[in-house]
Amino acid sequence: MMKNIRIFPSVLALLLMVFTNVEVYGQKKWTLRECVDYALEHNITVKQNEINSELNEIITLQNKMSLLPNLNASVGRNYNFGRTIDPFTNQFTTQQVESDNWSLSSNVTLFNGFSLQNTLKQSQLNYLAGKSDLQKVKNDISLNVITSYLQVLYAKEQLNVADGRVAQAQQQLDRVRRMVDGGLMVQGNFLDATSQLANEELSKITAENQWMTAKLTLTQLLQLESPEGFEVEDPAVLVPETSVTDMQPAQIFALGEKALPEVKAADIRVQSAEKGVSIAKASYYPRLTAFGQLSSFYSSSSKKFVGGDFNGFFPNGSITSGGDTVLSPDFSTRIEDNPYRDQLDENYNKAFGLSLSIPIFNGLSSQSNVKRARLNLENSKYAAQQTRNVVYQSIQQAHTDAIAAKKRFDATNKSLSAFEEAYQYAEKRFNAGLINSLEFLTANNNLTRTKVELLQAKYDYIFRLKVLDFYAGNPLTF
Repeated sequence: MMKNIRIFPSVLALLLMVFTNVEVYGQKKWTLRECVDYALEHNITVKQNEINSELNEIITLQNKMSLLPNLNASVGRNYNFGRTIDPFTNQFTTQQVESDNWSLSSNVTLFNGFSLQNTLKQSQLNYLAGKSDLQKVKNDISLNVITSYLQVLYAKEQLNVADGRVAQAQQQLDRVRRMVDGGLMVQGNFLDATSQLANEELSKITAENQWMTAKLTLTQLLQLESPEGFEVEDPAVLVPETSVTDMQPAQIFALGEKALPEVKAADIRVQSAEKGVSIAKASYYPRLTAFGQLSSFYSSSSKKFVGGDFNGFFPNGSITSGGDTVLSPDFSTRIEDNPYRDQLDENYNKAFGLSLSIPIFNGLSSQSNVKRARLNLENSKYAAQQTRNVVYQSIQQAHTDAIAAKKRFDATNKSLSAFEEAYQYAEKRFNAGLINSLEFLTANNNLTRTKVELLQAKYDYIFRLKVLDFYAGNPLTF
C-alpha cells in the first residue's frame, strides 16, 4: 500500500486535472475530482476543523470589538413596604413607595500596556494558523482518496490481466485437447493445461476480491453506505517525463517549504507566541480607563407644590401681657404627585472620570506569566523546527522512493520484454512437442507474474513521481 505523503494545495489541483477529462456514458462513474470533493464535503474531521476556524474568527472579531468603548443601559423598578428609606427625600417612611432607576454607562480602556492590541493580533494569527491546519487536513484526506483511487485503478487493471490469462488458458486447453485427440500429445499435457486454467481462474477470483476490497476502502473514505454499484472512471494514466528526480532533497525542500500548510501553521504559531509574551508583559504597566454615566430616578412619594390659599388670622393659643389673644396667619397648600417625566428631568445626573491602576505587588503573578509565555515561545520555535525536520525527512523519503520506483519500473519493463519473448518461444516449442507442459507453464506463470509486477511498479512510480513534483512545485501533465 502506498504510504501517505504530505502535499500542498496547488499540487492537488494539478493531479486532479489528470482524472477529470473523461466522458460518462451509461452508469455513473466517479472521477477523481468528484471523489475528492465528496470526501472533503462529508468528512467529519474537515467539518470539525471548519467549526474551529469559525470559532477563531469569532474570537478575533470579539477581540477587535474590545478596543471600542462599551455601553450598557439598566432600568429597575422597586416596591418598598413598611419602614424603608424614601429614595426621594432620603428619610425613613412607613408608606408604600414605588421607584424606578434609569442609567446609561460606558467605559473604555485608554492604556493597558497594549494588551488589547496584542491580544487582537494574536487571535488573528491563531485564525490564520487554524486555516492552515484545515488545509493540512484537507490535503491529507485528499491524498488518501487519491491513493485509494489509484489502488482501484491498479486492481481493475490487474483484474483485466487475469481475465486475459483465463481466456488464454482456455484457448490453450482447447488446443491441447485437439492435439491429444489427434495423438500429437499425451494425456498428461491435457491435465496440465486443465490445472493451469484452474490456477488462472483462481487468480482471477483473487484479483476480483482485491478489486472489491480497493473499492470498499475508497467508498469508506467517501463515507458511502455501500460499494455496491460504485465505479470509477478509467483515465489514461501514462508515466510522465520529468527531471524532478535529478534534484536534491534540499532543492525540493527550498521550493516547497513556504507553500506547505503545516510549515505555515508552525511559523504563525511562533508569531502568536511572541504576541503572548507581549501580552504577559502588559501586566507590568499601569492601566488607565475612562468612564461616564447618565442616570435618573422616579419615586411615587415625590410630591409637587401647585399653590396655596390665605385663610385669615386665627388664635394660636398665646395671650399677650395685656390679656389680648395672639392671632397668627393660616395658610393651606395644594400638592399633587410629581409627574414621571418631570422627575426624570429633575433627577437627571451626569458623571464621568478617569481611573488609574498601578501594579505594585501581585504575588509575582506577572513575572510568572511572562516566564511561561517565554517558555511557550521557545516551545513553539522547537515545534516549528521539528515540523521542518519532518517535512524535509518526508521529502528525502519521497525522493528515495521515487528513484527506487523508477528503477523498479525500468527493470520490470525489461523483464516483461524478456519474459514475453521467452513465452512466445516456449509456446512455439510446446505446440511443436519439443518441451513438456511443465516448462511451458513455468514460462506462462513468469509472464503473468511480471505483468502484475509491472502494473504495480507503474502506479507506484507515477504516484511517487507526482508527489515529488508536488513538493518541487512543478506543473503536472500526462
